[in-house]
Amino acid sequence: MLGHSTTLGKHSNTLPMAERLRVLLVEDSRMFTSALKYRFEAELGVDVVTCSSLAEMRGLAGDENHGFFLAVTDLNLPDSPHCEALDYALEIDLPAIVFTGKFDFNMREKILKKNVLDYVIKDTDRAFDEIVQAVRRIVTNRNYRILVVDDTKTQRSILCSMLRAQKFDVIEASSGAEALEMIDLNPDIQLVLTDYHMGDMDGYQLTRKLRRSYSDDVLRVIGISNSADPQLSASFLKAGASDFLYRPFVQEEFQCRIAQNIAILNKLDELKKAAYPAAAVVANA
Repeated sequence: MLGHSTTLGKHSNTLPMAERLRVLLVEDSRMFTSALKYRFEAELGVDVVTCSSLAEMRGLAGDENHGFFLAVTDLNLPDSPHCEALDYALEIDLPAIVFTGKFDFNMREKILKKNVLDYVIKDTDRAFDEIVQAVRRIVTNRNYRILVVDDTKTQRSILCSMLRAQKFDVIEASSGAEALEMIDLNPDIQLVLTDYHMGDMDGYQLTRKLRRSYSDDVLRVIGISNSADPQLSASFLKAGASDFLYRPFVQEEFQCRIAQNIAILNKLDELKKAAYPAAAVVANA
């Protein structure tokens, strides 16, 4: 591993008091509200404000200086039977994670068109865990810087918008050479999304260059292409890519692939932190 290091401890699950984020929880079930509020505050270190209706939500978030980082809302409330609470959150540019007890493919399509951060079905035993994990991802995404490399401005903008919606810190590069420069200037970049077809060097060549200096446990690389060539993904992976996506991809697949690669980085950081005390004990023995 050369020239690129992570900051261990950077991705802690809880936040110092001065940095605590405010989350608006909108749910009419007292049991559900109490359980989620406790877990959000205890496990994620965020401050939670609760309400049980759209009317209350408007009162709490109506001021443009409401200070909420995120809304976690039920899709169906007594005064919001048709996603009105979600629509209001999006209207005031408040990012939202939604949960619902009723779900089908039509509902899925309707939710995704509204550009929610994530959705959770609450008719399973794991619903609480899944909602907490969804909020944890958005909270910790702020600590990750991602480089998007694509020589087509429109495609690059789409990828950047999707990542910024998930609260990632995003940097752009329009060529392989610029990508290498951005990596040198921003050593805290931990994930690179690169298109295959580019003018100066293709994504395959860029991946090989990156792997000469940065190992997979420090810098994740995801290749992307419009190509229909089934061999391309294998070529990218052999070159050292961590993952590969064919366009067109659905929003959920993109989010899941990014989340999985970020989760791997998180786990590797935890293993490194656990190994350091053990190594110190051995060295002092």
